[in-house]
Amino acid sequence: MSGYIIADPAAEDSLERLFNVQERYFYLDQPTFVVAPLDPANPEQSVKRSFQQLVDELRPLGYLPRLSKDLNRYRISLMRMQPARKPNQRTNVYLFAITTATIFIDGYLRSNNPILLRVLMPDTPVYLHALYFTLAILSVFGLHELGHKAVTSLRGIEASMPYFIPAPPGMGGTFGAVITQKEPPANRDALFDLGLSGPITGFLVTIIVAIIGLKLSFVVPQAEVNSWMAMFPEVGFQSIPFPLFLNWLSSVFRPEAGDMVLILHPVGFAAWVGSLVTFINLIPAWQLDGGHISRALLGRSRHRIISVAGILLMVLSGFYIMAIMVALFMMRTSKEADGPLDDVSPLSLSRKLLVLVYLGMIALTLVPLFLI
Repeated sequence: MSGYIIADPAAEDSLERLFNVQERYFYLDQPTFVVAPLDPANPEQSVKRSFQQLVDELRPLGYLPRLSKDLNRYRISLMRMQPARKPNQRTNVYLFAITTATIFIDGYLRSNNPILLRVLMPDTPVYLHALYFTLAILSVFGLHELGHKAVTSLRGIEASMPYFIPAPPGMGGTFGAVITQKEPPANRDALFDLGLSGPITGFLVTIIVAIIGLKLSFVVPQAEVNSWMAMFPEVGFQSIPFPLFLNWLSSVFRPEAGDMVLILHPVGFAAWVGSLVTFINLIPAWQLDGGHISRALLGRSRHRIISVAGILLMVLSGFYIMAIMVALFMMRTSKEADGPLDDVSPLSLSRKLLVLVYLGMIALTLVPLFLI
């Protein structure tokens, strides 16, 4: 150890074991250390491994380190963590209960039509259709967020349980769900995992919901639909554009001949909503899940450029309101807010290969709203 210390002795002991500490000083009241890797023959991997271990060792001591690089000099600054509070999950429970109710009402309104109840499924009461719709929507949104939660737990990052956001019936009954993190990810690998975990979980659940929804749906002749439109003028029929994966699944489970029409069950519509939500989250902009992925892959400066391209993609796809909201939030967010503690070490090769999975999900879930 050096002859003087400027931080918690245990924290400095970890630094001395994991790095060659060359200088130490205070910068903006934060203990700051100029360090060199223990393995100069492989500096990038040495710094990445050592810093990850440093994060794990300092977190229990109440510190979060942040790594930066200036030319060939690595700097580590220590930030004091906010004292952990005992989580109060009553708000989560209340919001979940309210959101469940608004989704159920939305599903009830979608299911309470004479064609479904009198013609297509006369033996199934309306409340069961609404219940199926509710379970489908909650599964897509809830498991998406629990995918994020699982990664934060594996990484030792303190995060909340999902907060469900209710919406008025007629708008799906929910605006989705979010979790909050108490600290940034350790490095770009962790940021990438955080961004990909939710969408890939939600997408897999959406596929299952789509299969169930299509099996509950009906393929009927266009002439019969025309007769229903005359018989039940209060029922509005609307054609919606399918994403690629839903088109493929419908061709397997509910293939249509030339003069046939697919009538979606509410669970099938829930799968359509799930694909729409997955696509929005995958757009590489701001702090959306796709934004985390692009930030981990491209770094801070190029991430802001690709975020602008992501907003343009929203506009071209017909998500005008979402594009405006993301643009406004991006202008109000600091450049460091979405970065990992180690923004120096590169993304691992395995995760760079997973970018192909990310791009594939974007292509499979694209829902062009401008076609509606």
